Amino acid sequence: IAKTDQMFSPEKIYVLRFDGGSRGNPGVAGAGMVLYDAEEGTEVWSGQTYLGTSSTNNEAEYTGLVTGLKHAHSLGVRQIVAQGDSLLVVNQLNGEWRVKNERLKHFFREAVKLREQFDSFQINHIPRAENSRADMLANIAMDNKKGTHLDEVY
Repeated sequence: IAKTDQMFSPEKIYVLRFDGGSRGNPGVAGAGMVLYDAEEGTEVWSGQTYLGTSSTNNEAEYTGLVTGLKHAHSLGVRQIVAQGDSLLVVNQLNGEWRVKNERLKHFFREAVKLREQFDSFQINHIPRAENSRADMLANIAMDNKKGTHLDEVY
């Protein structure tokens, strides 16, 4: 749970951009998450997670989504549009692709459980170029081999 007095409005729509990466696939992996106020377009929260040395790119992508959803919900967000450049994650959560990989099934189930906690949830694919902030955070996590304290809010 976030250690902040600032709670976000449950009436507002927020955009969560997430990204993950793995060097070696599986290898050193990290995820980045950025939460924006959809109306104002301003960044209101961000975080990064280090996954260690044996995660795949798809596991890192799912970790970015799941971690971002958990933190958005803990801040009071109830209407969210998740955006990522992973076709696999987006299409699996939209029911267009099956989850075949055993290692991804628990990530998928966790994401499905989390999306049900929101009053409004959408997930959309965005081009990689539009996801540069989340990508940067994922790379910082991999470079530094550590994440951030995910309870910090701007």
